[in-house]
Amino acid sequence: MERNQLFRLTRLRLAAWYAFVMGCILGLSGFGLYHVVAHAYRETINKGLESVGTALSHSIEPVWQQPERLKQLAQEISLELCAAQANCLTTKTVLTQQPLTEATKPVNYYLRLLDSSGKPIALGGLYLEQLPITLPAKHWQTLTDHLGNSYRQITLPLYTQNQLSGYLQIGRSLNDLNQNLALLRFTLLLGWPISMIFIGWSSWWLAGLAMKPVYRSYQQMQQFTADAAHEFRTPLAAVHSTIEAAIRVSEQQSPQSLRESEAMRVLQVLKRQNARLSQLVGDLLLLARLDQPQLAIDHQPCCLNDLISDLVEELAFLAIETHVNLLANVQTQEKVYVLGNEEQLYRLISNLIVNAIQASKSEGRVMVFLEDSDQYAFIKVQDTGIGITLEHQSRIFDRFYRVNDDRSRQTGGSGLGLAIAQAIVKAHKGSIQVQSQPGLGSTFTVRLPLYSNPVI
Repeated sequence: MERNQLFRLTRLRLAAWYAFVMGCILGLSGFGLYHVVAHAYRETINKGLESVGTALSHSIEPVWQQPERLKQLAQEISLELCAAQANCLTTKTVLTQQPLTEATKPVNYYLRLLDSSGKPIALGGLYLEQLPITLPAKHWQTLTDHLGNSYRQITLPLYTQNQLSGYLQIGRSLNDLNQNLALLRFTLLLGWPISMIFIGWSSWWLAGLAMKPVYRSYQQMQQFTADAAHEFRTPLAAVHSTIEAAIRVSEQQSPQSLRESEAMRVLQVLKRQNARLSQLVGDLLLLARLDQPQLAIDHQPCCLNDLISDLVEELAFLAIETHVNLLANVQTQEKVYVLGNEEQLYRLISNLIVNAIQASKSEGRVMVFLEDSDQYAFIKVQDTGIGITLEHQSRIFDRFYRVNDDRSRQTGGSGLGLAIAQAIVKAHKGSIQVQSQPGLGSTFTVRLPLYSNPVI
């Protein structure tokens, strides 16, 4: 399907844009999913702490001023009562059987009872030296110990007879949350490139499906151009033969009136226009064939030295008519061979030389160079003509594009010469470039792969 470079590049661009858009959507979705899950985790933790804290505060407040009952309640919930502030800072009580700083262990909770000034009365779970007591200035707090572990804490006031008598602080380790979020981040980061690989493949496949109708239409257009050009050849040849016969008959008979002389001029005009139309049809047919590599003729070794020599000799009359010096400069001692179609290569070099002659002014010069390197042969056609501006250089190889319409009409050009040259070069796996400055002339350089085993 994809023999045309333009369609391959178009398909690649479509696939790249689709993959880019889908990658952005996927990235934003993953980012949003992460934050939604993290928010849901935190809300669940907050609600759990608030529920436990509210229940404990309702149990503690009635016995807050009753030491015996408070001591009994403290034992029930694994709280260690403090005899003094120093005792609280060194007491070693836990609510769970595992150290609180190990991330792989069960969730660790701690509970603290503070008096109205913020001094500890009872505690359980976490050593105060690991997580120092904070003043109950905020309802919710996120704390970090000296090992970098995070904890979520809620502080609830305790009242006795409607007067503030202390605080209840309850918190839990956030290690499980951090672990789950780290796993989620890893999954999203790992899944994104894997998903992008799948998206890239899907994009290429979908772009191919989208391009199929376009490519089919393009093939139909190519086939129509080839068929139309082929069908035009027969009636044009018949018209040309008829005009030739009419001109010969008129030339054999002496013109007897001005009317006969006018008829002769009309026939001459028809002949020129018919020749121009025939050339245009031939050019279109050649381009149609070059656009379809499966129709290309088998390539044979071709000697560029002989091609250039023959062309310079054949086009010498055109150069003389326009007062232009046409010279060849072959800068190699050996024969230079390339693998290609001799008729097409002849047309390629001919188009470049004819364009150079037509672009040159009187007493100008056209030089045809032939050089070779280890892998390539170089054909340069250099003229001292009017040159090509930079804005036109990028378009001169477009079909039917003319830099100067007036000069093209005078010379009979259709704007297909350089387009044909470029198509022939591409069919031979080569390249063509132009260097030009207005008023200083132009140089067209053709690079073709060398043929290493020529048949002489």
